[in-house]
Amino acid sequence: MIELLFLLLPVAAAYGYVMGKNSAKNLAHEQNRKITSEYSKGLKFLLDREEDQGLEHLIQLLEVSADSVEHYLTLATLFRKRGELDRAIKIHELLIEQPNLDIELVKSCRLELAKDYIMAGLLDGAESNLVVLVKAGFEDALEPMIQLYSQTRDWQKGVNMYEAYSDLFSDKASCAAIANFYCEVAIESKDIKFFEQATKLNHQAIRPLYELGLDAHGRQDNVKAIYYWRKLTSEFPQIAPLIINDLQTCYESLNISEEFYGLVGELLPNAGVTIKIKHCQGLVESGKVTEAIVFLTDSLKREPSIRGFSYLLQLLSAKNVRIQDVLEEIDNLVTSYISTKPDYQCNKCGFTSHKLYWLCPSCKTWESVVPSRGLDGY
Repeated sequence: MIELLFLLLPVAAAYGYVMGKNSAKNLAHEQNRKITSEYSKGLKFLLDREEDQGLEHLIQLLEVSADSVEHYLTLATLFRKRGELDRAIKIHELLIEQPNLDIELVKSCRLELAKDYIMAGLLDGAESNLVVLVKAGFEDALEPMIQLYSQTRDWQKGVNMYEAYSDLFSDKASCAAIANFYCEVAIESKDIKFFEQATKLNHQAIRPLYELGLDAHGRQDNVKAIYYWRKLTSEFPQIAPLIINDLQTCYESLNISEEFYGLVGELLPNAGVTIKIKHCQGLVESGKVTEAIVFLTDSLKREPSIRGFSYLLQLLSAKNVRIQDVLEEIDNLVTSYISTKPDYQCNKCGFTSHKLYWLCPSCKTWESVVPSRGLDGY
């Protein structure tokens, strides 16, 4: 009898294990069924156009289970688009507090929460969440952090962030932003060393070289102005119209105008009409007026330009005295037309302006506003 009991013990243990496992499965199944039922109830409210009740129901359900995180992120995005930022914030805060959430998912939720705060004007809350993400090496937090500091004009904070986490700043856009932060600090502190520091980033930016050349030109240090601006036009030829006249003055002050026209020749293959006009001016100074007319005429056939046409009229007027008055009148009309056209255009969003902006007022991108090109451009 005792032996029989010993033989039945493993069977009893196995039975208990199976029953326990089935009980746990049934409990989990019942819980999932309940959650699914509640989730469906929330969706039914939405389908029945009882949006407020449905959305509140789904938010309450989030506190029961975070298994459907993607659904709630979508729901939070819906709230944000509707302008109901308090609800979007609530969802993202609840998601972050879930103990079993994957760390990368928590980072994404924190980033979305920071964006909610920015849209709601709660900039301190946005900054604190973005700082956490940057310290954790989350590169996706860099762009909103840069936009936040650009909005609040906290240039020094942006510089400090870069100096502490410089390894994260690997792309041109973020380097351009930080370079401009350095430039703003330099202007506010009146300390040129910040311009120089801005030239040492992983990617060269436009503004530091422009500002250093401008500073040298203002001090009549023509050699340094030429150094910085020549480097600028070499790396960013689209910026040449911005400084070409001042750069020419620097060369002329040093009595080396021939070197200036040598630089113009280097820029010519990929240049806009401004550089082509400078090339023609060099030809005219050398007595090659006909050659200048032929060059500019051929160029305008390939790439029409109002500014180029205006200068061609001036060349023709100087060469043919008999029709000078007529050509000058046409040139005046063309010049008046040009004055109504924007001088600068954002190469990202298309924003146009008569004024140079280092930060595009429309798309908030640094150094995207450059001298305009095309029919009315430079």
